[in-house]
Amino acid sequence: MGVRRARAEDLSHVAAIERSAGERFRGTHMDWAAEAPPTGLDEFRTALARGELWIADDDAGTPAGFLLACPLDDALYIREMSVRRDDQGRGLGRRLIEAATAHARAVTHRGVTLTTDEIIEWNRPLYERLGFRVLDEAELSPGLATKLADERRRMPASARRCAMRLDL
Repeated sequence: MGVRRARAEDLSHVAAIERSAGERFRGTHMDWAAEAPPTGLDEFRTALARGELWIADDDAGTPAGFLLACPLDDALYIREMSVRRDDQGRGLGRRLIEAATAHARAVTHRGVTLTTDEIIEWNRPLYERLGFRVLDEAELSPGLATKLADERRRMPASARRCAMRLDL
């Protein structure tokens, strides 16, 4: 299992990975996420061209996870990270975040940011173990504040969104 920069042929796997990862939300307050449509391929193509899309391969060399990112304010923003349901718990998410963090350092971003559900038992705790912290509203950069507000407006009332940051 390894993590690498995405290649064009990997794009044919991302929707299936996203749908599989969404299955973990069934039976939770985020059950709606399992039915959400996958992210559009144009967003993946843009990140691929920027070098801000990473793939985690399974033991057979097949894409099993991805991390999609983009620059936002002074940081690299993790737009989405998904790992196939059967491959979760094997360290792929951690490795994807490590790859994105190394990239952020190399291009001199001052941090890595993301938004996530604050109460689901596996999202926020994973990021906290990796050094991220929940941001107070006053700490939000303008772009991150806009993203968080948009998510809170678009998502069902059951979504409990927060913003997190890893300072570099």
